[in-house]
Amino acid sequence: MAEIRATPQQRAAAEDRGGALLVAAAAGSGKTKVLVDRLMGYLTDPTDPADLDEFLIITYTRAAASELRGKIAARIADALAAEPDNRHLQRQLTRVYLAQISTVHSFCQAVLRQYAAEAELPADFRVADEQQAAALRMQVLRDVLSELYAKLDDEPDFAAMIDTLGYGRDDRDLLKLAESSYNVMRCKVDPEAWMADCLRAYTLPEGVAAEQTLWGAYYIRARASALERADAMLAQAEALCRGNAAMEEKCVPLLQQNRELVRTLLTETTWDGCVQAGIPFFGTLRMPKGAENTEQIKALRDEAKLRFKSIQSYFYAPSERVVADLRKTVPALRGLLTLLQRFDERFTQEKRRRHLLDFSDLEHCMIGLLTKKGSGRPTEAARSLAQSYREILVDEYQDSNTVQERIFQAVSRSGQNLFMVGDVKQSIYRFRLADPAIFLSKYDAYLLLGAQAPGQPRKLLLSQNFRSRPEILEAVNDVFSLVMKKEAGGLDYTQDEALVPGAQFPDSPGPKVELHCLNYLASDEESGDKTGAEAEFVAARIERLLHEASVTENGALRPAKPSDIVILMRSPGMSAGVYQAALQKRGIACDAGADDNLMQTAEIEILFQLLQIIDNPHRDIPLAAAMASPVFGFSPEELALLRAQEQNGDLYDCLCACREPDEKLRAFLSWLSRMREESRRMPLPEFLNAVVQSSGLETVFAAMPDSERRQSSLAAFASFVTSGAQADLRSLSELVQLLTQLQQRDKGLPAQDAPVRPDAVRILTIHKSKGLEFPIVILADLSKKMNMKDNNPAVLTDEELLIGSNVVDLASRSYYHGLARRAIIDRKTAQNVSEEMRVLYVAMTRAKEQLIMTSCSAKYALRLKKLLPRLSEPLGPWVSAAVRQPDEWILLAALCRTESGALFAECGPCAYSRVRRYPWLVTLQDVSPAAPAARGAKPDALCAVQPLDREQVMQSAGFRYAHEAATRLPAKLTATQLKGRGLDLEAAEEAPAQPEPVRKPWRTPQFLQDRPLTGREKGIATHLFMQFVRYEACTTREGIRQELARLQAEKFLTPRQCEAVDTEKILTLFSSGLGTRILRAKNLRREFKFSILTDAAAYDPAAAGEQIMLQGVVDCFWQEADGIVILDFKTDYIDGDLDRKTARYAPQLRAYAKALSRIYGLPVKKTILYFFSAGRAAEIDPE
Repeated sequence: MAEIRATPQQRAAAEDRGGALLVAAAAGSGKTKVLVDRLMGYLTDPTDPADLDEFLIITYTRAAASELRGKIAARIADALAAEPDNRHLQRQLTRVYLAQISTVHSFCQAVLRQYAAEAELPADFRVADEQQAAALRMQVLRDVLSELYAKLDDEPDFAAMIDTLGYGRDDRDLLKLAESSYNVMRCKVDPEAWMADCLRAYTLPEGVAAEQTLWGAYYIRARASALERADAMLAQAEALCRGNAAMEEKCVPLLQQNRELVRTLLTETTWDGCVQAGIPFFGTLRMPKGAENTEQIKALRDEAKLRFKSIQSYFYAPSERVVADLRKTVPALRGLLTLLQRFDERFTQEKRRRHLLDFSDLEHCMIGLLTKKGSGRPTEAARSLAQSYREILVDEYQDSNTVQERIFQAVSRSGQNLFMVGDVKQSIYRFRLADPAIFLSKYDAYLLLGAQAPGQPRKLLLSQNFRSRPEILEAVNDVFSLVMKKEAGGLDYTQDEALVPGAQFPDSPGPKVELHCLNYLASDEESGDKTGAEAEFVAARIERLLHEASVTENGALRPAKPSDIVILMRSPGMSAGVYQAALQKRGIACDAGADDNLMQTAEIEILFQLLQIIDNPHRDIPLAAAMASPVFGFSPEELALLRAQEQNGDLYDCLCACREPDEKLRAFLSWLSRMREESRRMPLPEFLNAVVQSSGLETVFAAMPDSERRQSSLAAFASFVTSGAQADLRSLSELVQLLTQLQQRDKGLPAQDAPVRPDAVRILTIHKSKGLEFPIVILADLSKKMNMKDNNPAVLTDEELLIGSNVVDLASRSYYHGLARRAIIDRKTAQNVSEEMRVLYVAMTRAKEQLIMTSCSAKYALRLKKLLPRLSEPLGPWVSAAVRQPDEWILLAALCRTESGALFAECGPCAYSRVRRYPWLVTLQDVSPAAPAARGAKPDALCAVQPLDREQVMQSAGFRYAHEAATRLPAKLTATQLKGRGLDLEAAEEAPAQPEPVRKPWRTPQFLQDRPLTGREKGIATHLFMQFVRYEACTTREGIRQELARLQAEKFLTPRQCEAVDTEKILTLFSSGLGTRILRAKNLRREFKFSILTDAAAYDPAAAGEQIMLQGVVDCFWQEADGIVILDFKTDYIDGDLDRKTARYAPQLRAYAKALSRIYGLPVKKTILYFFSAGRAAEIDPE
């Protein structure tokens, strides 16, 4: 393809100044290029060149921020290459990695750290991991619920909530309800105001009519709108009758009477009046024989009656009863809101105690910092920030929510320096609480660029597409200009929104858009497999594509490869394996990607089982699963024989009671015992690595198919544990408990994206494909019904209609939808349909050269016959809004094309079909249920491979890499590892090591005993004391006690840690000659962290010459006239051999000496170890 030059619209978007600018950038229109061009325009302005750090650039993922930063750096480098002496550009290149290009949460975190005092936050706050925050949230919620249960008699509203919202066999759903309601509440700009609005809406005085309530007024408006649509349908039917004398005589009078009836119904605006009006009789329409358009006229009239009947069903009772139903829900809703308020207070306290913020806190603390409560006016901090930004550029603006919008407004200059770019037609993250209404409100309100007054906000449309062939763009325009309306999709898809071809492609034969309608033939009695049948068709079509299709590369055509093809589905789930098996049966490699939930991958499931049995081996199911896994390889027969050893005990008791254990069992029990012992001593990240390495789990899965993805899963899990250990995850038991809670709540750990296979067809969700492009897109499973599970909870919320719940009859223990909940369901359903239409738009616009759509459904002819009469020009918005299967939108567009003869053969001709410039390939064919083999095939099945010859195998096996030692080096090394241990055990046990028995007695859980601190924990307490104590106060016992009291009051030590500090041992140190030397030292430093590059020979002599990062923390050092003195504190138990202990730590102390000597340029004259348990010091030669 030819080089893409900036279009006039792109140049205008990059160059326009002087007010807020909203850029509606259609798919493939180069919005990232526009954003970078605009920034470069500021940086290279000849009269007023800007600095990069004068801009705030917001993206919605870290990956997008990193990619954008790279593109900006590349553009600056290109500009600098043209002007190598330009000092300004040189400065910008050095600032590019300091510029504020980040997600909104990263931006909030940076600002809150800067203004921590003003925001009343601790300066060392941490941002909680999503999974850990969720676990903490659930723990606090359970505590609050338990407290409310304990005083149920004093909490009538809470009791009403349990009775009416916690219906069912138990109250388990209450937890889910409270958690989901809390998430909604926290998405409001002012959660407290939202709860107050909810309670105010349910303040229903005596005599109030239903139409005076928020929800009754909504239905009065909805009824009027439905009647107006019915009138429009009847008018359309009347117009079709005109010109035919027989129909004008027989049909028009009745249609006119129907319209008059509708207009009369429109005059009623009271609830009881609407109830009394009911559903009037519309008469019987008798069509003359042989007349044209009879089916469409009947369909329009039937649809008009159906619309009215549907809305009238909501006027189910007189006003008095409807209001009474609303009143019944008030105590329960009040109880729920009270629960949320108390939980929010407790959860906030717990997070503050731990110095934690979650993502919601980041946004709300930011609003609290930037706006004054009540008035919403900007604070001094907001004004200061606003002055520091020349412009704020927001990418993917359609995915903003109301909280983020408030932040953007607060840090901008009254919104005047906002540059917002996005495409509301691609807003598909409503489940993440994105609000496309924010974009749409500005899109409707802003004037087009050039029509606005100076300083007024304006909008600009980028419609030229540089991704896809014209054939594909015409198909997209045809579908969405027909079906996308304000009522379904959020906006009218007009000529302004239509995609315009902007890229050049070489000529290629054949249609580029295909629609394959698969009529599924399984009988009612036959189980069948519709997914398997569609997968078989798709696999066969891909097989033909690989023989006949061509794609463009560097301006020329080449044969298509598997990696050029992607199968997109709304939610593949289990279907991905079916498609994968169908492709593998034809010898076509397929990459279905990693599971979205890390916990559901085989390798992490097994690792979790190992962690469970190490934490508690008396768990039968995890123990049996771990033993039967590929890691240990026990067969079912072996497990059965072992289980029979002990009738009364659990499986672990049976293993330990085995009289003659074989080598396999002895090895397993020895491993389990060793890991249980290590779990008490090692930090979690190191322990996890020890489990993986010692069990051979990594090796086992490295030998399996898709090993790269499996290793990526293990790395992602290790990363999660490491980040947790840096926060509040301290022990194996806590980790197991957290993962168990996530499983119980159907939550998981997000999987990392595995490397893409370069030789395989890919299967992706449509959401994951957003932002990507593919030469050939197969859009499958289009007949799948839309997911409306958002309407299921007992309590629903809405931005406009606030909150609503079911009405419960306690006498009969039955429930039904109340007026408020019915109204919210209607709103949510409309929002879901709009979102699904936008998802379809995203899917269709991923294709560059070929778009193939498949839809598999039973009784296809019947579906077509129902759709055809609904067609009109223009299409009624109610038709689009009524769709519940995405393929119907495409079928409506296909029926408007003359090449859809296969469809017309089943449903009859369409009066609206037209010849288009680029014809589709439209087929309708029968498919039978897939063979059982296709349904049950395993995706991971290995294809047969040709054996290698012996000489080749021996030659490969004998190969030795020249730098093998370097491959064993870690990326970085800690000084403590140089002493011969792989772990930092400076705070070692104060008790001598005990012999390791084969079986440890099961200890009482911590919460059932007053457990003393372990030796390691005592050692940590001593180190913390020595880090923060005032040394000059440690010369007397009373001084040491006062310091302990101070450190406890200032939260440096807990009460238990203070008790663990041995006052006598501290006094012994400071009463010694070494203590006197410490007190006299000048320039004394504690807990000094360092990182240096050094020769790897210190770690592995075979790797001499390689560089390795050495890191460490020096407990204490000071400078004297002739050099540096290093002092390191040890709390190890000394069994009498002090020299052996000293020699063990010598490499560590010499590493410290080498580092400090290099950093300060001074010699290290002494390195001293002080052992608290012995009260003695030992010197080590620093060389």
